[in-house]
Amino acid sequence: MWLPFFFRSLTYESTIMRHFTRTLLLTLSILLSTTSIHAREPSMWRTLHRLALQQRESNDVPLTEGHTRLRFRIGLAPDKSAGAGTIKISQITADGGREPLELTGVIERDNFWYTVDESSFVDIPSQEVSIDIVKGIESKMVTLDFDLTTVKNRELVIPVNLERFSHLAKQRMISGNTHVHIMRQTYRQATDYLQLVPESDDLRLVWVSHLRRIPDEREYITNQFTPSSLHAISTDKVTLGFGEEHRHNFGIGGEGWGHVMLLDIPELVRPVSIGPGIMRGGSDGRPVQKGILAARGSGGTVIWCHNDFGLEDIANWTLGFIHAQNIFDGGSIGSYDATFYRYLNVGMQVPFSTGTDWFIYDYSRAYVPIRGRVTSNKWLAALRKGESFITNGPIISFTANQRDIGSTIQLESGSNTVQVNATGKGRTDFKGLELIHNGHVVATVETQSTDGYFVAKMNTTVDLSEPGWLAVRVPIDNNKNIYDRLIFGHTSPIYFQQNGQSIFDPDVALDLMVEMQQARDKAASTGQFDDEAARNSVIGVYDRAIERMEELIESSGK
Repeated sequence: MWLPFFFRSLTYESTIMRHFTRTLLLTLSILLSTTSIHAREPSMWRTLHRLALQQRESNDVPLTEGHTRLRFRIGLAPDKSAGAGTIKISQITADGGREPLELTGVIERDNFWYTVDESSFVDIPSQEVSIDIVKGIESKMVTLDFDLTTVKNRELVIPVNLERFSHLAKQRMISGNTHVHIMRQTYRQATDYLQLVPESDDLRLVWVSHLRRIPDEREYITNQFTPSSLHAISTDKVTLGFGEEHRHNFGIGGEGWGHVMLLDIPELVRPVSIGPGIMRGGSDGRPVQKGILAARGSGGTVIWCHNDFGLEDIANWTLGFIHAQNIFDGGSIGSYDATFYRYLNVGMQVPFSTGTDWFIYDYSRAYVPIRGRVTSNKWLAALRKGESFITNGPIISFTANQRDIGSTIQLESGSNTVQVNATGKGRTDFKGLELIHNGHVVATVETQSTDGYFVAKMNTTVDLSEPGWLAVRVPIDNNKNIYDRLIFGHTSPIYFQQNGQSIFDPDVALDLMVEMQQARDKAASTGQFDDEAARNSVIGVYDRAIERMEELIESSGK
């Protein structure tokens, strides 16, 4: 997806001692990885992502007269060590207003926010400024005002120890972004980005994925990373996993068979991208389902991308080949109703997941519980079990009858009273929590402001007499977070069965079957196939799924 954000004037300061060992590892990784390639991205990317990237040592950069150099030591209690964080510096105007400053020398985020760490610095005109500082989504914001015209020392170190209102890692809830690529950077710059930006956002795991598009792939720097090189540059604060975005489009970005993330695969599933729309050659005669099955066969995790984008999504969910569903990974395509709620209402178990696609432009992440040492394999296993919640701001906890997210509860005959407890916390007002039963809002609670953050608490009961599911989300019509992104948050469901049977709505099943038939017809009429066997390979995906849905409708007896 094309994303409306800028990466301008990304620069990095480094020291020889800080990077000496890592540079040796990266040199070996580069030699073992694919050949460096250089070409163009579509003009929109060239316009939106103007990168003026440079390396510099602070000792080599003279401080301009009338400027002050600022460094930051940002900690997050109760951690003792300082690390990366996110800052926004504004000029205080004569009337007391705030005008954000564009900074150089640090990694730019959206909405005038910048990632900094101890080794980076910013030079700004000596004036009255206000500095906002945060780290991740569990800290309160600190705002510091300075009159730099009265400061004698022209180089300031600003130490900040941010206060938490939540500590999910202490509860062994671990964050992950399942969909990230980087382009138009050098290998070294991409390495710094992947280490510093997740740390500044308090993001524990990031899957960096390979993808292809001719000729633009020549500037996809993350295609040069391998499982071994990502392991080598992982830190004690950020674990980097390997993946692939396996995809097919009609044209440059038109809807085709769809996009899927194949994560923790031992090697690339080839072809990575399918069809003349992306690869400027070949045919459309290979469904993404083949890649999905290859990834599953090698122990990989399969996540459908971009919500309902793609013709094969319903078919592959119907046949049980998808492990989790991404939404808001690179845009705001679709809604929960378009995918999650419909799949859930025909008895599928659908774990919620998310990411950011190109760069890390938002706080989008999923949280899952992990015991013991944090690993990519453990995190993905918990995601596949449906133990996740997704968010770009609010922290959500949710239980039903004291059972956690992803659980399955057996209902007794007749009416069952279910106790629901949910809590939401966020630095920005997220407007409240909504309890969702089978796709419908059945209870709501509003946020309350408390000591620098917002809280919503739900303690209620619902009576259930039939199979179904419950989940908690924040309202769809919401505020925006610091990166100017619409706030979202949704838990994966807790499931309710009766006599071992899950919910099955035949009307929803019929709608899904009709859509699969329409997708089949579009694939047959639009695809370019070398022969009948190739055509049948694609069309067979829909035929098998339609047949399976017919069987489910018949066996439901409804």
